[in-house]
Amino acid sequence: MYQFIFAAIRRTDLTNQIQKIRITADTERAARAQFARDFVLVLAGKINLQNTVKNDRTFAAISRDSMEVAHA
Repeated sequence: MYQFIFAAIRRTDLTNQIQKIRITADTERAARAQFARDFVLVLAGKINLQNTVKNDRTFAAISRDSMEVAHA
């Protein structure tokens, strides 16, 4: 299962306001099928929901104390 993130413009919106849409689906095609009738979609991202805990990387893991700096 994946979470797909799309930049989307409603087909009937004359002002072309970009919206962010998130949907959970097995494939990109299935995700697009939910919104393609009403929106023009551009894929912005894909997140694997099954491995989110294993791949939870943050900047907090990198601290100033753990970084080595070589001075010339």
